Amino acid sequence: MTGGGTGGHIYPALEVARKASESGAEIAYLGSLRGQECRICRDRGIDFHGFPSEPLYSLRTPRGWRSMAKLLKARSLAKSVLAHIGANVVFSTGGYAAGPVVSAARALKIPYVIHEGNSVPGRSNLLYARQAHAFTTLFRSTERYAPDVDCKRVGHPIRGELREAVGRRSPETDFVLCVGGSQGSEYLNGSVPRAFTGAGLSQARLLISSGPANFETTKRIVEELGIADRVTVRPYLDTSEMLDAYCRATVVIGRSGSTLAEFAVFGLPSVLVPLPTSAGGHQLHNAEEFVEMKAATLLEQADATPAAIGEAVGDWLAQEGMREVARASLADWDLPNATETIFTLLTEAAK
Repeated sequence: MTGGGTGGHIYPALEVARKASESGAEIAYLGSLRGQECRICRDRGIDFHGFPSEPLYSLRTPRGWRSMAKLLKARSLAKSVLAHIGANVVFSTGGYAAGPVVSAARALKIPYVIHEGNSVPGRSNLLYARQAHAFTTLFRSTERYAPDVDCKRVGHPIRGELREAVGRRSPETDFVLCVGGSQGSEYLNGSVPRAFTGAGLSQARLLISSGPANFETTKRIVEELGIADRVTVRPYLDTSEMLDAYCRATVVIGRSGSTLAEFAVFGLPSVLVPLPTSAGGHQLHNAEEFVEMKAATLLEQADATPAAIGEAVGDWLAQEGMREVARASLADWDLPNATETIFTLLTEAAK
C-alpha cells in the first residue's frame, strides 16, 4: 500500500488494506516520513517503511532540487523494500509519497492499481496511470480531466464503521457540523463561528473539528463571540465521535476533498468552500459536481464571508425539500462496494 501526506490518501488505502488482510494477504505500507502515514500505521500495527520524500517543488529553485534528490532516494529505497518483501501488487491512492513507490514498482515489473479520490487527478497518479492494471475513480468527472486514461468509476473505500452507522442516522434540527479536513481549516475556523452570530442561525448548534493546531485559537474566537453555549470546538474527531456527528447533523460545512464521499454516504447536504490552492483546482471541481447534483452550495473562499456562509446554511436548514433532493442525488452517486471492487482488481493484477 502507498499514498499519503494527508488522511484523504491514507484512510482509503487502509480500508483496502483491511479487506486484503482479512482475505489472507500480508500488508506493508510504504510512505513518507514527513506525512501522517507513519503514525497512523504504527497505531494500527501495520508494517510501515518510510522514506524522505516530500512534494516536488519547482526545479528552478534550490528547494526544488533538494526535493527531487529526496524523491530519487525514496524511489531507490522503495525498490529495495519491494524486492525484499516480495510484493505481488501495489495499491496507490496518490499524493507525493506515492510517486516514488509506484515508480519503483514499475521498474520491478510489479503490477499496480491506482485510485484517484478527486475529480482532477494528482500529478503522481496521472504520471503512472496509463501503465496501471486499473485506474479507479470516485468522481464522475475524472475521465474529463484524464481523457487518455481508462477510468473505472468504483466509488471510494470508506471505513466500514461509517457505512454501518448510516442506519443509526437521526438528524437533529439545526445541528450543523463543520470539518476542515484531517488538519482542519484556519479559514473556516475563523469564518464559520461568526456566521452563527447572525439572526438566521441564532438558535442553531454547531460542532467544529478545528484541527489540533487551530484548536486554541478557534475556541477563543467562539468564547469571545459569546456563543460557547451552542458551539462546540474539538481539535479532532475520532471515529466514534465522527460517526455520532454525521448521524446527528442536518447540514455540513467543509472543504471539498475526497471527504465528500463520506457526506454522500450519510446523505448530508453541504456548504462547500474549496481550498483555493488545491492542485489543479481539484477541490473546486469536486464541489461543482455536487452542486450539479443539487447536493451542495458552493462558496469560493473570496466570497465565503460569515454572512454568505450563514445564508447558505440557513437555506439548507429551512428547506426540507432541498434536503430530500440532495439525499436522493447523493444516494445515486454513492457506490457502496468500492473496497471490494478494488480488492478484486488487486487480486487479478497479482495473478
